[in-house]
Amino acid sequence: MPLIFLAVLISVIYLEFLVFAEVASEIGGLTALMLTILTAVLGIYIIRQEGLQVLGNLKNTVDRGESPVSDLIHGFFLAIAGFFFLLPGFITDTIAILLAISPVRAFLGRMLVDAANKNDVGRPKSTYTGGIIIDGEYEESDDEPSEKIEEIKKDTES
Repeated sequence: MPLIFLAVLISVIYLEFLVFAEVASEIGGLTALMLTILTAVLGIYIIRQEGLQVLGNLKNTVDRGESPVSDLIHGFFLAIAGFFFLLPGFITDTIAILLAISPVRAFLGRMLVDAANKNDVGRPKSTYTGGIIIDGEYEESDDEPSEKIEEIKKDTES
């Protein structure tokens, strides 16, 4: 798993560099750099506004006693979008812009919930298949087993 993460990270950096070089060759290096900074600043502002709206919706949902799963999923995707806006590059900014759009977040959230329900993620697996359940108590003792058996026999006889 760490090797896969490293491979993806190196690939994203490489692709970001290629896209930045291509954009810089078309509009100029300084302009491309300023555009990257501008998208990061505007993106963080948008994520902040969307996040405050989601936070308000979350509070209202909880106050009504409803399940806040949808709002939590929106917040999760907004956090990812904010992280992508902080990374320099046009590919990550494009992904972040898509995640900042509410219908896209709702669609991805539905896909995530459906996948979780399909795979029973987070549900404890029970090995109980029915039968007799014996409930009891125990205590640790340094006595010999035969002495303990005699005590139990005396307790049950009386």
